[in-house]
Amino acid sequence: MKNFRTVVAPDKASFQINHAHKLVSIGSCFSENIGKKFQEYKFDININPFGQQYNPASIATAINRLLEPVPYTEKDLVYHDELFHSFDHHGSFSRSTEKETLEVINSNLEIASKALKEADVLFLTFGTAHAFSLLSNQKTVSNCHKLSGNQFERFMLSPGDISRVMTESISNLRKINPEVRILATISPVRYFAFGHYENSVSKAHLFTALHGLIEDFKLDYFPAYELVMDDLRDYRFFAEDMLHPNYQATNYVWDSFAKTYFDKKTTETNKDIEEITAAARHRPRNAKSEAHKKFVAKYLSKIEELKGSGLDFGEEEKVLRR
Repeated sequence: MKNFRTVVAPDKASFQINHAHKLVSIGSCFSENIGKKFQEYKFDININPFGQQYNPASIATAINRLLEPVPYTEKDLVYHDELFHSFDHHGSFSRSTEKETLEVINSNLEIASKALKEADVLFLTFGTAHAFSLLSNQKTVSNCHKLSGNQFERFMLSPGDISRVMTESISNLRKINPEVRILATISPVRYFAFGHYENSVSKAHLFTALHGLIEDFKLDYFPAYELVMDDLRDYRFFAEDMLHPNYQATNYVWDSFAKTYFDKKTTETNKDIEEITAAARHRPRNAKSEAHKKFVAKYLSKIEELKGSGLDFGEEEKVLRR
């Protein structure tokens, strides 16, 4: 029978990922969505330590700052809309006082710095080549925090710009953590704020630069963009804004990733985790029945078996015992 869709089959992975590995994810909102899937399956992952970042220049800055974790100070913050913000961070780090803002930023910096230096795998997701710089000092920002547009200049990173900043940050990382595997993706989220044509050019710059980086540093590439835009290729797999992949699409990408990077043992462990988390969500009609007691005992026993692998089922165990 003729195939009526473009099936995207990722290349054979050069390495496998299991629950013993330490993972770090840096990049766009798509990076965060996939990172949360790792968390769901009890992987040790640090997700977006600066919050969502979309352009490669900001991602490179984040990597460099994590490798040399100089704490942020009051001079790194700006006050706007009754909150203190950092131009390196997403708005989720903003707080009503300088002290609170610096506490959440620097505590995350310390934790993520250690995580990156010890990471087995780093996931990088580039969202757009569009970026903004502060006119006052030409610093590229991760987030404008809704400050007046006349304080910023919009520009597009060229493939050469992207290659230069990422080459520096990857080289720095490999000096400190030479064994780290780097897996890169392009976000399937389209950025239409500046028009359809500008989005296409932006994605082209990302692909061109990433192609060179893959060759130079032997990075792995996972086709998240192609899976959504070419394989699924249907607006029923997008959120209401018709730009962001929805839950179904994210799961489809995750399933493809799992088949590519997880070995048989990891896949079996993931199935056990699914069963345990589903059991913890289960609400019995009769919690005192013998059948339910056996049900609870079964999954508490399964938790004990998996505890030896270093997996944390504290919340699930608490619910089941209750």
